[in-house]
Amino acid sequence: MQTYRVGIIGCGGISSQRTAESTLFGSNPWSHASAYAEIPQCHVVAVSDIVLANAERFANTWGDVWSNIHVYDDHKKMLANEKLDIVSIATPDDKHADVLIDSCNAGVRGIFCEKPLATSIADADRMIKAIEDNKVVVNVDHTRRWNPIFHEAKKIIQQGKIGELKTIVATLGGPRAMMFRNGTHVIDMVCFMAESEPSWVFAELEDGFSDYFEYKGDGGYDPKTEPAVSGYIHFNNGIRAFYNCDKRIPSMSDWELTGSKGRIFVNDTRCELWISETNGLCSK
Repeated sequence: MQTYRVGIIGCGGISSQRTAESTLFGSNPWSHASAYAEIPQCHVVAVSDIVLANAERFANTWGDVWSNIHVYDDHKKMLANEKLDIVSIATPDDKHADVLIDSCNAGVRGIFCEKPLATSIADADRMIKAIEDNKVVVNVDHTRRWNPIFHEAKKIIQQGKIGELKTIVATLGGPRAMMFRNGTHVIDMVCFMAESEPSWVFAELEDGFSDYFEYKGDGGYDPKTEPAVSGYIHFNNGIRAFYNCDKRIPSMSDWELTGSKGRIFVNDTRCELWISETNGLCSK
């Protein structure tokens, strides 16, 4: 059996948590480490964090699964020393770019990067170039792409049960409804369902962010550093999507997918199909 040497960069809770803090997704692994622990071919051999104590804590937490985990406070040293096959990137949001590029240039063959991929177009372009130049396989942690509920919704669309998909309304609410940190999950699922590239967009940010033209967050820790946003996306295939991300409303992540013959309501816990009747109303 082929095995893979794995390194993790950034040793916060999302990469190292052993016990799930939420039961929303049942018994699925909650952290990068707990996911790798489910794959016998993957061996976490090294971790890096600019706070060495965080890396040491990771090694102590997971030492019974992977013995002799090497710890670093510099990801470049780890990449140079460990000959890694796979790297997980779980640093703060605005630190992804250089870490991913360094990993690509170090010969890593697969990268699992936390969302958002980047916090600027310039960083995203640099990352894509490094990925393509080095022929690296990269996955961004948009977890709902692997959730059976959302795959069921997409299957219903592809089977034509709601006719031709016309509009998508996506809503993210709650105290952590942040444009970059959690908003990317919602936007990614809109694109997943639309199966098309955006042709144009416009948006409005919440009051107090009129000068927000580039990322001014703190890496994803404090929701007040990122704006709520309402936006419109027009896709090449004609689908229109409306997006609302607002800290002032109750916690929710909901998608309403409306077609010419019905609609689907989907979130993390359920998928409902409504079919149009002859009188124009929809029945469940």
